[in-house]
Amino acid sequence: MVAGPAASGAGAGAGAASTAAATTASAGTGPASGAAPLPLRGVRVADLTRFVAGSQATMWLTALGAEVVKVEPPSGDPYRTQGTERAHGESVLFMALNAGKRGLAVDFRTPAGREVMDRLLARCDLFVENARPGSLAAHGLDWESVHERFPGIVYGSISGYGDVGPDAARGGFDLILQAESGVMSVTGSPQSGPVKIGAPFLDVGAGLSCAFGLLAGYIERLRTGTGTLVSASLLEFGLAGLGTMLASVAVSGREPGLLGTHSPLFAPYGGFRTADGWLVMAGAGSEQMWQRACAALGLSGLAGDPRFADAASRVAHREELTSRIEAVLTTQPTGHWLGRLEAAGVPAAEVRGLAGVLGWPQVSALGSLQAPGDGGGSRVVGPPFRLDRTVLAYPGPAPALGRDTRAVLTDLGYQPDEITKLGDAGVVVAAR
Repeated sequence: MVAGPAASGAGAGAGAASTAAATTASAGTGPASGAAPLPLRGVRVADLTRFVAGSQATMWLTALGAEVVKVEPPSGDPYRTQGTERAHGESVLFMALNAGKRGLAVDFRTPAGREVMDRLLARCDLFVENARPGSLAAHGLDWESVHERFPGIVYGSISGYGDVGPDAARGGFDLILQAESGVMSVTGSPQSGPVKIGAPFLDVGAGLSCAFGLLAGYIERLRTGTGTLVSASLLEFGLAGLGTMLASVAVSGREPGLLGTHSPLFAPYGGFRTADGWLVMAGAGSEQMWQRACAALGLSGLAGDPRFADAASRVAHREELTSRIEAVLTTQPTGHWLGRLEAAGVPAAEVRGLAGVLGWPQVSALGSLQAPGDGGGSRVVGPPFRLDRTVLAYPGPAPALGRDTRAVLTDLGYQPDEITKLGDAGVVVAAR
């Protein structure tokens, strides 16, 4: 999700983000991480993001050693109060997207609040926002204004549709962009109709794209001393994810249509029902693999059927082929077929539920599920990358609202009496 107009209030939220190397607290028996390399140690980030895409991008930076100060309105990030699950009174949505950050609650609409923001930006290397394009200009926090005052800042901006073009000013939600980018046109089936991907993959992908661009921008800044604008969007990541399919449509003009779990280029290649659930099978990575799949399923006769003679023919007759395969697969449980397919050298897997994923030894070995700092048992998913095989851990849990405002303002040169006055005036919110 990308934020709408710029935040209308201010508040304080905080989570101490030490730049010291952290060790992983994983859910299972994952490896001890030891001292992480933390290549962004000493890099400072002003984080004016909300919701998923932006918050995800800046959280990954904390695991690389950056000091990230999350700027929130007095009411806090909207995700503090949204979602169905709570841990220690806080929304799991917020905790899962903001681990390792410090917090600053400030009303940047006020003159005193703008002064706080300028002091913050003066000491930062990166600034990241995911407001509606153009909505921060009134507060002097758009790219042009920030670049004029602080030309060394690398400015990251995440939007729904990109920052140029006729739709640039529209706000973006993962659901809406899954539909408009074409992603939903190839998911689901004729029976179900278009189906969104269950997880917010465009949000997460846009966040990863922004983080990638920020690192590139920072490297350029090290060479030139000048910051650059890094733009990312849900639409652009959706198009990137559809890259090979879009290239095919650009040539043929033919819509793939609703594919369910299946591929527009290969068959059998997708999900199939068994006696006790579902498995996926890549049974057509090559013609040899197709032959082996037929033998493993006891369907050797299909290999000689002209309707299934090559990849194009099998795709054209996919529904009939799927029906023939499922008629066999539904006679035995998933485990039986996985054993036979593995023995035949045909890639296949059970469709694993999320609870099963949490208990998967491979996930534990990667250290992918972490309990940052004193998170009190609340777990988050770690960064999707490691350095020198080191598990990168977030330096602390998500900030409680107002926890670090005083510390951040002190770092910015404010005296105790000045901080008290700002709090009394409602410019900041600071926990006692």
